[in-house]
Parts: sequence; C-alpha cells; structure tokens
Amino acid sequence: MAHVHEGIRLQDKSGWVGIGETLNEDVSRRSKVQVRRVDNEAATQWTTNIGEGGGGKFSVGYSVIEGPSALYVGIGLWQNNKQMPAVAALNPSTGAVIWTKVLTSNSHGGVRSCVMDNTDIVCAGYKNYGSTGFVFVADEGKPVVWRLNSSGDLITEKTLNIEGMGQVAKIRKDATSGFVACSTAWSVIGGNDRNVMALVKLDSSLSVEWSQTYGLAGGETQVFDMLVDTDGNYLLGGHTTVGTGVVNWDYVALKVNSQTRAEVWRKTYGQPRGFDARYIHDEMYGVALDKDGNYLLLGGSGDEYTYSANGSGEWQGWNSDVWGAYLVVVSKDGETLYQDFYGNKGGNNAGEWLSVDTDSGDVMIYTDSDSAPGFGFLKLTPVQ
Repeated sequence: MAHVHEGIRLQDKSGWVGIGETLNEDVSRRSKVQVRRVDNEAATQWTTNIGEGGGGKFSVGYSVIEGPSALYVGIGLWQNNKQMPAVAALNPSTGAVIWTKVLTSNSHGGVRSCVMDNTDIVCAGYKNYGSTGFVFVADEGKPVVWRLNSSGDLITEKTLNIEGMGQVAKIRKDATSGFVACSTAWSVIGGNDRNVMALVKLDSSLSVEWSQTYGLAGGETQVFDMLVDTDGNYLLGGHTTVGTGVVNWDYVALKVNSQTRAEVWRKTYGQPRGFDARYIHDEMYGVALDKDGNYLLLGGSGDEYTYSANGSGEWQGWNSDVWGAYLVVVSKDGETLYQDFYGNKGGNNAGEWLSVDTDSGDVMIYTDSDSAPGFGFLKLTPVQ
C-alpha cells in the first residue's frame, strides 16, 4: 500500500507523476519514498522506491517537479538513524535515480516543496525536528530554504528565523522577482496561542524581505498550499476550526494582495454531502488555477468521530465514515462556481493534491486510496 502527497502533469502531456510513500504492513507508519508515473490511460509506466523503511526507519516523499532533463523530488531520507532532508533527481522515462543530495540536519527533517528557477532547484522544508515520518506541521523544527544546481550541488542554504514558524510548507516563484512561501505557524490571538497562516517573501538570494501572519481568534487556521495567480496576488489554502462551533475542520481560502500584503478576502467551504457539520472534517491540501484563472480548492472530506450517518437524496448509499475527494471551484472574488465530491462508497479516497493540464483544462486529483489501493489517480475533464 502507499500514500500519495503530490503530483504533476508532465510537460510533454504523456502522463502524470505522483509522489508519497509506501506503508508498513500494519499501515501505522510510512516507510519508503515512492514515485509513480502513469500514462494518459492511467497505466503504470514505472514505480521507484527510494530509501530505507520499516523497523523504525522512515523515508517519506513530499514534492515532485519537472526540470529540463529530470524530475526532482523533495524527500525525507532515512540515513544515519535520522530522517534527513534530501533531494533526488530521477530519469523521467525510466524512474532511475540519477543523483541524491542529502542536506544537513541535527535531527529529523524533510524537503517539503521545490520549484525550478531556470536550471536551479529551489527547495523549502524543515530540519532539527523531533519526530520521524510524514508530519503535517513540523511546528518545533527549523524552517529552511535551499538552492541546488541541476547536478545536485548545494549553492545556498538559509534558515528562516521567523517567530512561531517551524517549517516551510510550500514555496512558489513570485510574479515579480524572488519567491513567496507559506506555512502554518503559531501566534498569540485574543490572549491564546493559535495556528495561523504565515506568508514569507524571499528575494532571489533566499533572504527574507518580509513576513506576515493571518489568523482569527476562536480557533485554529492551518495552511498547506498556495499559488500566485494571474494578477500576481496570493491564494492560500488550508483548513480552519474558526466559526465551525466544534473542533473539526472546514476548508479556508485566503486571498492576499501581493503589493500591500492586505487580506482581500477569507472564506470557508464545507459539508459537501449534507451530513452534520459538527462531525465532518473538510481538509484542504491543494490549490490550483483553472484555464480561466479561477481557483481550484482540493482536499478530503469525511468523519472521524463515533458519529456515523447515511446520506440521502443524491448521496443515498454513502456513509459519513467514508472519505472522498472534495473539489471547490471559486472565482477571484471567492464566489463558489462549482463543487462536488468524488469517491467510492466501498472505500476511502481522500483527495490529497491536484494538478491541471493548462491546455485541455483536465484536472488530476491524487487520492489516498484504500479501494485502488495505494496512489489513486482521478482524472476530471471540464464540460465544454
């Protein structure tokens, strides 16, 4: 079995690539990094496993991007009794590992996100964290950014000293120059420590130009992905307990003006199948742009409480305990244009990530599937 976290559309349109990790037999912890390429009919072209796993050893896969002649994966690689932040280059045709660069960390770490900058690979993640395996928020680690050349040589490494921030979740190229990154962080709001969204602007040398947090009193707000839109503004996506009335999650999208850093709007979305909102988690992990510049919000929706309910109407035969992929399409103003829930009544297929073919508009949803099982690939084609 396996668990997928990210994926990409190949530039030559020949297929899609997902990254995540295999699972131990008891599926309690992750083990080896797994990268899988499928063609346009979902047939597996190759599968590559990287690193040690099992027996207390954990290698995890976070991110994949495509360069001019290789795929580059951001990973946590088990080495010398630690999960080390690392980057590996893979042959896109065969999946063979070309090189691996292990980065420094006093304890556990991982490379959570990578982008291409000409022929360099700019990456972000964390180091010096106390726990192994895939972690959603390494809140007590050290946030780090790295620049490597296409041969895997380290050019730059910088630790970001930003109060309350223990990792970098995603890094993107800014519309003007340099980079912009996001992460869940801690901040005091209304007299209480709360999870907030942190946004960081970096120059081309990876030095911090500015940072700012966005959150509300009354609950937690976490961020897992971001994009730079066609106007150069920022859209952050994650989930929040603010306003839900109970400790569960709703999708939250936050739009920020890139020039003023001001919040343009913040909106929540959830409960696609009409179950009791007090017991349904709607967890957003990926955001993207469609062909028209609208925002796509993607994650999973389901119940983790003792509560269990059966759907009615169009959701007849569905149980709240079964997770699926929840997609919301919103305008630049945050207005809901479309939403739907996708899955299998007989097993969990929670949405983890999405990528878009910018020519056809096709959307690939990568799911954590126990009905596939392993990496799930769910392709959606827009209705013309």
